[in-house]
Amino acid sequence: MKKITFNALLNHKAHNYKPMLIEVEKVIPIYGKRFEQIREHPLDDCPEIIENRDLMYMKGNTAHCILFLDANGSDGILVEAEGADFARKSQFIPNARAIVEANDITAGERQLHAELKAMADRIAELAHTGQKHFIFEDMLGDEDLRVLMIRTVAEMLDRREDLAEVRDHYLGITGQADFTVTAKPAQEMKLYCPLEIQAEPQIYETDWDAPYEDDLEVIPSSCACGCEDEINAAIQKYSEPYEKYRGLMIYYDEDSPINEKIISAFPSVEVRNGELVGVLTCRLTEPLTDSEMAEFQDWWTGQCSDGWSEGFEQREIKTDAFGTIYVSFWNSSDSWHIKVEMMDETNDIEEEESFDMSM
Repeated sequence: MKKITFNALLNHKAHNYKPMLIEVEKVIPIYGKRFEQIREHPLDDCPEIIENRDLMYMKGNTAHCILFLDANGSDGILVEAEGADFARKSQFIPNARAIVEANDITAGERQLHAELKAMADRIAELAHTGQKHFIFEDMLGDEDLRVLMIRTVAEMLDRREDLAEVRDHYLGITGQADFTVTAKPAQEMKLYCPLEIQAEPQIYETDWDAPYEDDLEVIPSSCACGCEDEINAAIQKYSEPYEKYRGLMIYYDEDSPINEKIISAFPSVEVRNGELVGVLTCRLTEPLTDSEMAEFQDWWTGQCSDGWSEGFEQREIKTDAFGTIYVSFWNSSDSWHIKVEMMDETNDIEEEESFDMSM
């Protein structure tokens, strides 16, 4: 067999192993070097533990815990803080990701895997008798894979936090819906940031008045409000077809719980308090925690500095007022910041500028 390698702890001369029942109340993906920090300094005060303190407690012989999962690896750290700000009780869990993924597998997925494995076994058995060519339909067993797949997809949908109701009612009738799915009501959140707007130099009457050939003229945001529609049209043209429904969220880590909470995130510009500013408009199924909000703002900061905006700022935008301009959602000054505005279901401002991330 292939050699197995993984990280683990070894106890010296252990007398016994008496496990207790563990119930993981929440899986928290940890990004970058943060997981390494928690692993090497478990007794340090931990914001992620403080934020989820109420989820950790003992009841009888059951420990209710949170699981920190290395987003860039497979290991985890199990924590029951007992009301403390640090990991009072903890355990390093090798290959914790495999445990999480196994828990997420539905009964239909297991049965589907069993059916496919049985088919592979039958093909291998027949191959040893000299048969070489196989037709998929001929190798199907008694199970109707279409029905099984529909049931499995319904089970997977039913586990999602962003959906209110899922029903499957497959009847085998052409044109008849196989699923009825109702999404949870969405809340709107906007992340605002300043813009840097530059224009190509205009034609001057004399060479003395003209700037250097490669210089771009900075356009104050307060003067560019009339360019809102032209810039938004350029943003729409810059977007990819597969961003149609989720916007930039298709690039977000699919294993992060934020990816289920935020349905979509679309960049644009809008006039706010007499200034043209950048905005990321998001639709949420439930509010983000403080640590999730900090993580999401870090991600959007990266998109403004090195990601989406870095490509967009190189696109020429033709305007009536200033000719050719270039728009960036980022600048390297200390004044760059993100402000968040939450909207309730009636689109009234519920919480304005509750988060402020200044560089």
